[in-house]
Amino acid sequence: MLKATEEAFAEGAVGCVITQGTDTLHLSAAAISYGWSGQGGRPPGRIVLTGSQRSPDRGSSDATENLIASVQWAAHGPIPSGYRDSSVVIVHASSSDGSCAVLPGCACRKYHSSRRDAFKPINQDALGHVFIDGNEVRIDYSPEAHDARIEAISPKPFDESIRIAQFISDPHLHPDQVQGAIDADFDALLFHGTGLGHIPISNPEDDSLENTRLRVMLEDHIAKGGVVVMVTNAIHGPVNMNVYSKGRDQQDIGIIGHGSLCPPGSALVKLHHLLSVGGKESVESGWEMDLVGENPTFSRS
Repeated sequence: MLKATEEAFAEGAVGCVITQGTDTLHLSAAAISYGWSGQGGRPPGRIVLTGSQRSPDRGSSDATENLIASVQWAAHGPIPSGYRDSSVVIVHASSSDGSCAVLPGCACRKYHSSRRDAFKPINQDALGHVFIDGNEVRIDYSPEAHDARIEAISPKPFDESIRIAQFISDPHLHPDQVQGAIDADFDALLFHGTGLGHIPISNPEDDSLENTRLRVMLEDHIAKGGVVVMVTNAIHGPVNMNVYSKGRDQQDIGIIGHGSLCPPGSALVKLHHLLSVGGKESVESGWEMDLVGENPTFSRS
């Protein structure tokens, strides 16, 4: 997709519309955002991703309006700044026709398996809307002030050999699973932690030896150069490992992620991007940064 947009802009296109299935659309949108703007640039034109929750052969299909709105934005929308808008997702804003939301590609996701307004922004607002009333199509957008970014010559490709293992912090997170990923030489471990971003590494009553084992395992892995990153499975809100002692312990052993507002799906792509750029050093230096609008300071709480 990155290569296709690069070729389209080189041929003179002012915008690109990419259609795909909605299940992983947010991951593609995030990848395009980091690919074009993760190193401080901006794409040469507008990039829109869209899809439909209901197939075109159904009377309730959202495909037509989503596509009309996407083409309108790609052709006539604001020039991308490289912040929050390097790629956008355009889909129905509600279950009714007439309004499509323009969502930041770096910070949105699908929240419902079948609703037409399944996509919502995470930790920030929509960029705008496209209203459709018969033959009239209107863009509603309020410009945002950002530092000027230089137009990128080409996007940064992702290293497709990189492998990231993901784990959910719940009663079925077992140290053996994590050790398996370490032994298999995965490039990074990404934990979807409970609450503010926690995994079970404490054993205050001396009755949870598996927690102690997990802590020692991760501490040893990180000390040997392993990359371990934390996001919150609550989806919205920050990772805050300063509130509870277990979070501070996680920071002490080298787990990365404190303070981030990057959504879980976008975080997976950001991690892949940073590993592609420069390995562990890039992750350590870049994770707390707001590369493309995924980690906005204006919505911290």
